Amino acid sequence: MIISTPLPNALHAAARARVIAGIARQRSVLNHPAEEALTTVAELLDDVALAFETDLPPVLDGVVITNTIPFDASLLLSIAEDVVTQNAATGLPACLGQYVTSAVFGTLELPRPLHPVSIQLASQETSLRGALQLLHERHLTGAGERPEAAALYLEAAFKLHLKWGRLAAAVAVDNARPCNRPTVAQ
Repeated sequence: MIISTPLPNALHAAARARVIAGIARQRSVLNHPAEEALTTVAELLDDVALAFETDLPPVLDGVVITNTIPFDASLLLSIAEDVVTQNAATGLPACLGQYVTSAVFGTLELPRPLHPVSIQLASQETSLRGALQLLHERHLTGAGERPEAAALYLEAAFKLHLKWGRLAAAVAVDNARPCNRPTVAQ
C-alpha cells in the first residue's frame, strides 16, 4: 500500500501547530518582553506544521502506521519547548508540544498534582485541574478543529497553564513554611 498524502491526524497536528504559531506571533507584537523567543517558537512551529504536512506516514508490512510523528516535527517541538522553558515571559506552557501531538496520539496530560497543604490552595488546584480537563476533552474530541475555535481553546488552555504555574509557586512557598512541615518525633 502506497500513501501519497499525509493522514488526517497529521493534518490536524499541522493545523494545531499553525494555530499555536499564530498565538505566539500575536503575543510577540507591541514590544513584548519575550518577543524574540515568541518569534523563534512561531518559526519552529511553522516548520513542525510543514513536517506534518509533507512527511508521509510509515508503512510496515503493508500497514499504515498512524500513531507516529515525523522525526523532524518531534525534534522541532522539543526545541520549541526548550525555548519556552528558558523564557517564561512567553506565557506559553512548556508542554505546548502535547497540544500539537494530541491530534496523533489522542492524549493530553494534566500537570502533576501540587499537593498543597492549604485547603484554599487545594481548592484552587481542583478548580484549575477541572477547567483544564474540560478544555482537554473538548480539544481532543475535535471541537476545536476550526482554526478560530482551536485558537480560542488553546488560548484558554495556555491561560490556565499560566495560572497553574503561579499556583505552583504559591504552593511551594506555602508548603515550605515551618508550620506546614511535618514535625519529627524524637
